[in-house]
Amino acid sequence: MFRTAIIIAFMLTATAAAASDIRAIPENTLFCPSWAEAHEHSLVAFNHWHPPRGTQWKGCIALKKGEKVDVVAIDNVDGGNEIIYRGKHWFTDGGPFDPPGQ
Repeated sequence: MFRTAIIIAFMLTATAAAASDIRAIPENTLFCPSWAEAHEHSLVAFNHWHPPRGTQWKGCIALKKGEKVDVVAIDNVDGGNEIIYRGKHWFTDGGPFDPPGQ
């Protein structure tokens, strides 16, 4: 029983590691803890970089070109990205990774 559990755990770990997509970021990019916040940041550009009153950001991070991240998902519609960086999920509202075939 114990041996079977260890084998199953090893197989799951190996499968997760094989499925990861580690890439270098092609350009300096802002990643946020949610897609909604990333989208709000992209809309701020239309307001001369001033957020709406009462806006409270949760805290985005700026990653530099060449930083290694695990790409989880690339949205084929709007190009939004989901990555894992230092064990936490981060999102963009378009870029820096292009959907497959583009």
